[in-house]
Amino acid sequence: MTTTKVGNVEQNERTAMAQKVDTQPDGIGLRIGKRSEISGILPLVPGGARMFRERLPQFHAEAAYWEERVGTVHVFHMFLIDNDTKIFFGVVYYGDFKVYFEDLANKAAAWFDNLLLGVMEGYKGMNSPGFVEWFGQFLISAEFFYASYPESTRNDVKKALRVRGAFEHLLDEVQ
Repeated sequence: MTTTKVGNVEQNERTAMAQKVDTQPDGIGLRIGKRSEISGILPLVPGGARMFRERLPQFHAEAAYWEERVGTVHVFHMFLIDNDTKIFFGVVYYGDFKVYFEDLANKAAAWFDNLLLGVMEGYKGMNSPGFVEWFGQFLISAEFFYASYPESTRNDVKKALRVRGAFEHLLDEVQ
């Protein structure tokens, strides 16, 4: 295998398909093509982990409804850390940070408020004055980010699945 060095990266056949990773042009997080990531660590009030777990089944049951309204999320996960004193969350979405954040506030604030009010330390609601600046202190960018098919949006994936379903139905009808 032939290798050359470019900066700190050894160039060879294993790096030939390397993705171009950028920072978000308008906020925190990394971006590859149309896909972006953001994570955060949120402090909980005493007893917040118990309330979080109690509310989580409803939050999970409503996820498809609210995420359909937002329309840009590929992956979203949360879990308790540090002996149930904090929540870690990570999201992979497509588009710009500010647009994504505005979509959350305009289309899914009630969903997050139902989960986090009284649970997260200092959380006064997603549409409260100064929320974006306040919440920004908890956001972190990944050190490493990889995205399969980074040029595909959530809607591209939905369309491809509909086309595949229609094609499979057509094949079933022919048999």
